[in-house]
Amino acid sequence: MFKNRFTMIVFCVLLIAVFAISFSGGKKKKGGEEDAAVGETSKRPEDMKGTVLMYKGPFGPNEVELHNKIIVEFNKIYPNIKVTFETFDWPTMEAQLTAALAGGTHDVIYFPEHMYSKFCYQGGPLEELSSYVTDPTWQEERKNVAFWDAATAPDGYLGGVPNVWIPESHFVANLDMLKEAGVPDDWYTSMDKVRDAAIKMTKDGKYGFAFRTGGMINFSHFDWYGYMLRSGADFLNEDFTASGMNKPELVETFQWLVDLQNKDKVTPDFGAYTWDGLRGLFQAGRIGILHDEPPITGPLKSNPPDFEYKFFPIPGNVKDVLLTFRGFYSIPKTSKNKEAAWEVIKFWTLPENEVTYLNSTAGLYPALHDTHGIEIFPDDKVLRDGMDLLKYAQGPQFHPQAVEFQNLVSPLFDEMMQGKITPQELIDKASEQINSRLK
Repeated sequence: MFKNRFTMIVFCVLLIAVFAISFSGGKKKKGGEEDAAVGETSKRPEDMKGTVLMYKGPFGPNEVELHNKIIVEFNKIYPNIKVTFETFDWPTMEAQLTAALAGGTHDVIYFPEHMYSKFCYQGGPLEELSSYVTDPTWQEERKNVAFWDAATAPDGYLGGVPNVWIPESHFVANLDMLKEAGVPDDWYTSMDKVRDAAIKMTKDGKYGFAFRTGGMINFSHFDWYGYMLRSGADFLNEDFTASGMNKPELVETFQWLVDLQNKDKVTPDFGAYTWDGLRGLFQAGRIGILHDEPPITGPLKSNPPDFEYKFFPIPGNVKDVLLTFRGFYSIPKTSKNKEAAWEVIKFWTLPENEVTYLNSTAGLYPALHDTHGIEIFPDDKVLRDGMDLLKYAQGPQFHPQAVEFQNLVSPLFDEMMQGKITPQELIDKASEQINSRLK
């Protein structure tokens, strides 16, 4: 067939090349789609084009300004990707996020953890990012990002890249009030000791204890849900087949909260103050132990109180954990600019951008192992020390209906705190509704 050996060698080389070209190509993502993110990472940044609309809730009053600064730096590297930043409102985020995902107008959306689980699942509206994050050129950066376990759904679906974490409910204590009342230093190590401390500090128009009430508008669910977790309970059991609330320890914990308010009277009257109102009382030196989150340092720094304050963990009767949310940047499946959106997410989660941005807000911590030498909250010791609360972190239950169940329990909790139903009645009613709606 071949006239000489040289011709045969040339033919074999060409044949091998044809096979190599035929069988090479981008990896397949779930669903059989071409992995554009991996296949196109060889593009030069200046050759990439697109428009990216980002959507995120504000961490501070200058949110848009801070992100516009990052956009300027991004465009020095990616001059042909136009990025626009918009904010949604925290109290109405569920409706706004749902609309954004359905509309096909947004390309990068930030989700706090409890809302993330509503949308992150096989067949859901978020782009599966496993093939994106395994891009060989991004592995050093990937390893520096924390909380990948929290970003991955129970069914293995990865819908976002972690970028922040925050304990949503912990104690903020007035150290002067504790000292003046003769409260021992270990007051926060058990529920009984917390109660004793609250009683000792309640006098002369001052309250020893306060937590958020009045429903979703005041984010009271951050406080009561934390107490559920510390009681070993959750909306669903471990295999997601029924309610997980019917625990005697949860009855005990909820009764403890009811008694603190209605029997011991160490708290303001139910619903008497908004979240901001409670912060104002604390700032005025009228609350000893307040349930809040790290961003409280913002208003406290704007009008410094005349006492020392500090963050503390909250004890439980089963385990000592704090409800902690991680935040995630996601790409909607409806985005028409997925490649450009992925470049935005990679850039925004670099330590030089993530840490610098968060240091200009009040109280959220970077989801990074190494900050590249950038100190976190260098001018605020209380916030820096708050990072120690990470060891108590427990996220919300990862289930698409978790927010729905939270919304069911919230009004029942308010009824319980007003003495209209007992803790066991709350649990029975909530469990009945959860079981009837569980899909």
